[in-house]
Amino acid sequence: MKNQRIRNPKILLWGIFAYLIITNSVMSMMGYASLMDTNPVFKLGLGQVLLFVEFFVYLKFLKIDKGEKCMFAVIGIMLFVNMVIKGEYQITNYVSAIIFPTCLSCLLGTYGDDERVRHKIQKIILYFFYIECCMAVIERILKVHLLGESGDDTISFMESYEFRSQALWGHPLSNAGLMTYLLVFILQDDEFSVKKKNILWGIGMLALLCFNSRMSIVCSAVLYVLINYRELFHSKHKTSILFFMCLLATGFFYALFYTTLGGRLLNMGLYGDDSSSLARTQILDIFHGLDLKKFMFIGVPYAQIEAIQRMAGLGYLIIENPWIIFIFRYGIIQTIAMIVFFVPLFRKWLLPYGIKNALIVSVFFVAIVSSSNSLAVGSTAIAQLFLFAYAFKKHTK
Repeated sequence: MKNQRIRNPKILLWGIFAYLIITNSVMSMMGYASLMDTNPVFKLGLGQVLLFVEFFVYLKFLKIDKGEKCMFAVIGIMLFVNMVIKGEYQITNYVSAIIFPTCLSCLLGTYGDDERVRHKIQKIILYFFYIECCMAVIERILKVHLLGESGDDTISFMESYEFRSQALWGHPLSNAGLMTYLLVFILQDDEFSVKKKNILWGIGMLALLCFNSRMSIVCSAVLYVLINYRELFHSKHKTSILFFMCLLATGFFYALFYTTLGGRLLNMGLYGDDSSSLARTQILDIFHGLDLKKFMFIGVPYAQIEAIQRMAGLGYLIIENPWIIFIFRYGIIQTIAMIVFFVPLFRKWLLPYGIKNALIVSVFFVAIVSSSNSLAVGSTAIAQLFLFAYAFKKHTK
């Protein structure tokens, strides 16, 4: 068998453990931040580095499907255009957001038929889930970031709804997005009872309220209703599902209206008049009077992006939209190609959950990553989606 020599998954398992749990925020407590300043490779984090090592060491033994081969071709073209033609070598963010999930898809696909490996990965993910949720709740109660800098420790002067837990991943939006992707697959796991699924979702939703991300809170609640609504027509446990839906809905609304959890959602609305929401809408004015032909294929250098913002009178804003950043940095054609060629990989990992569920997850995934500049600044959200889809995959096609 082609992949017989990589049946020992130690590097893969340690890589996933480090990727989820031994994050840069954890490593920074041991002086890792100074290494990130010296070399951009360290910004990838220990987990990504280990998984890349696994990929390249066992490259000739990996199962690489047509979808991954096409995506690697797109990656090669994009790297050539940006590094050779444009002469830009700051690609760390691109490595995390685009290259890493493609490599991880190959690794997971190679171990795809090994239930032993899948269960071990699922166990690691659940360990991460419990640690992440506990940290989020403790930070929210104490109003202290356990892995934060000393300047973050005292923030009692802030209004209660403004405090946002940071847990293992350092930023509320990173934690909230990751938790949302994880919860949607926990809800669809065949091996968990209805009771266990709902208990885990309740714990995860509590953590989301502590992270206080409006988009993730709303998306998770809607996903919970949509997936359970569909399960009602196919499950033998209709009564149990309805009971837990009502119970958790009561707890969710109580937390929103009678506690300070999720305060940003109630005080500002889903898309309220705060600085981050204003940045997302105002930045669209950057296209007024702009000739799109100038960056149809290769995009523009980073310095020119800043100049374009200043010319549009928007130099004071951060571009909180990954698609706008991708279009400016890589051009319209490359951005569209990247999106199109990622579709087969999404099909590979999401279709086992059914076409409708795959579409539901995809739509909400795009909504969440579009609500911030996540992907364009090195978020590994796509890799997280593939990892969770593999670990909790359904046995039925």
